[in-house]
Amino acid sequence: MFYLKLAFQNIRKSFSNFSPFLLATTSMFAITLILSNLAFSKSLDQLRGADAVRTLMKFGLAIIVLFSVIIVSYSYRFLLKQRTREFGLYNILGLNKRNIATISFWELLMTFVMTLVAGTILGLIFSEFLFLIFVHLIGGNYFNLTVSIPAVLLTILVFAAIFALLMFFAMVTIKRNSAISLLKDNTRSEREPRGRLIMSILSILMLAVAYYLALSVQGPIEALLKFFIAVVLVIIGTYLLYIGVTIFVLKRQKANKNYYYKPEHFITTSSMLYRMRTNAVGLANITILVTMTFVTLATSVALYVGVQKVVAEQFPKNTNISISGKNIDENKAALNTFIQENDVDTSKAAPYSSFTVMTNFSVNADKQAALPANSPKLNDYAALRLVTRDDMVKLGNDLPELASNQAILYKAFGDKDVKSVDWFGEKLEIVKEVPSLKNLPKFPGVFDVFVFVVSDEQELTKLNDLNNQEEIKKNPGAVDFSTQISTEWLVNLSAKEREVLSKKAPNDVNQPNRVIVATEKESKEGIMEFTGGFLFIGFMLGITFILGAALIIYYKQISEGAEDKRSYRILQEVGLTKKEVKKSIDSQVMIVFFMPIIVSIIHFAAAFVMISKLINIFGITDIGMIATVSGITILVISIIYYLIYRKTSKIYYRIVER
Repeated sequence: MFYLKLAFQNIRKSFSNFSPFLLATTSMFAITLILSNLAFSKSLDQLRGADAVRTLMKFGLAIIVLFSVIIVSYSYRFLLKQRTREFGLYNILGLNKRNIATISFWELLMTFVMTLVAGTILGLIFSEFLFLIFVHLIGGNYFNLTVSIPAVLLTILVFAAIFALLMFFAMVTIKRNSAISLLKDNTRSEREPRGRLIMSILSILMLAVAYYLALSVQGPIEALLKFFIAVVLVIIGTYLLYIGVTIFVLKRQKANKNYYYKPEHFITTSSMLYRMRTNAVGLANITILVTMTFVTLATSVALYVGVQKVVAEQFPKNTNISISGKNIDENKAALNTFIQENDVDTSKAAPYSSFTVMTNFSVNADKQAALPANSPKLNDYAALRLVTRDDMVKLGNDLPELASNQAILYKAFGDKDVKSVDWFGEKLEIVKEVPSLKNLPKFPGVFDVFVFVVSDEQELTKLNDLNNQEEIKKNPGAVDFSTQISTEWLVNLSAKEREVLSKKAPNDVNQPNRVIVATEKESKEGIMEFTGGFLFIGFMLGITFILGAALIIYYKQISEGAEDKRSYRILQEVGLTKKEVKKSIDSQVMIVFFMPIIVSIIHFAAAFVMISKLINIFGITDIGMIATVSGITILVISIIYYLIYRKTSKIYYRIVER
């Protein structure tokens, strides 16, 4: 009971020290509870893409849990650092390390209980609000949010494990330090760090390589494969940047006597130089967190905004009725039977036939391509779609007559310059290139998409037969040479007609040789469920990253304020005016504030090309829209970051001037 009472008094009397830690634990508990409650919600089963959305939610939950461990551990280690003198005093007064560990245990247990109560209340309250946002994003109106007992138990279990880890940190800290070392811990000063030329060079090289990878990617698949390499290089390079390059710059400033021997520069440079060893990690953490916020929010918002245009491009009419087979005449007969049986009005529509080959598609210096190809380059993979000139004319396109060995090229996605194609022994000469094909549905993909318009159905069938040869299928350059011809009607139907037809012939691509009905409404709902969930996850992660950055900035201001208080008092006593002290403080705080945000913006700017290529996977190619969303995201986050700076800098000023 003695230790329990003492722990309670410690929390009550030192609540100002415990409150940031309690805020961190409560916030992360609430966020984890909200996401887990959604991830385990039975309402998700009502979505068409329930499995994909649930997987997305669980993925976001895993990231939140991982980040909770990091941010809560960081916050507690700072609390331990603040209380080392207190632990040392306990030791001198007669309490052994086991007794001090017992006090820490009770403190953590009470903090865990407070986190559990406050986090659950906040989580359930904000669940309703954030749930409404989630429902709005996915476009649903049939959800009922209920408290998931498994979600609550999972959240409690996760944070119980985190607090057990914190207890381990406390025990190790107490065990490794003597009473004297604990008393002196807050007064330990750092020596001036050595100039780290190797680290500086490594930092520049790593960031240069990462920037090159990001700026030089040519296609979505290449961006996807190189993304994680670039991320690792940027993270390591950022840490080395602050450890090596910043120390080098500060030492250069110190060597410049005209610059250094001014009160505001002398104090700021000396202070930052001597604590840069510990400062570097904090600044790097802030930079990485802000950069992650930029990338997460910009990507998720751009995806959410751009995907609606993608769906519209897939449906020139509100309904696509299709069937696939080897024979075009049989396809048409089956479609006509289906249309007649269901009284579908096709008077203002026309069918078209097509097939698509996924393959390596390399073009030589003479602008010639040959199939089959076996190119090792990632960017040479492409989707080659073939349609007929007659069908495209019926769909409203003005195209010239074509001979059997001629074709018209439409670059739906990609920029390769092609003049001729050797199609498994059949030469196709590109006689014209068109910027678009009216009423032809587009489809997103990871690879480039090239549409070849050939003369007629006979030519289309012949070319499809060529790539379906048994010896061709065995070619190592093939992705999928076993193709069928799809025949499709594009029609506008009423909502009632679409509903009836969807039930009779659902959009199930796993059912071959069957009529499939796909509607714009259903496709939009399905894709909005996924992208809405993606945006919601991005929003939650953005909040978490900003919270992490805010806590680190707050802790830096408190710790540095306490360290600088005595130094500035001495400087005032030896003649430095209060105005000069204020100017020096402003200089130091502004450098610490601006450095991470500037570096973060540079990181994001370098990554923009790679990010836009990753977004291209979903068929979103509007660079202007992506750039606009990115700019707005940077502006909003920068404003929030500035407000955090303003708030925390006031705390620093109060500590120093007190």
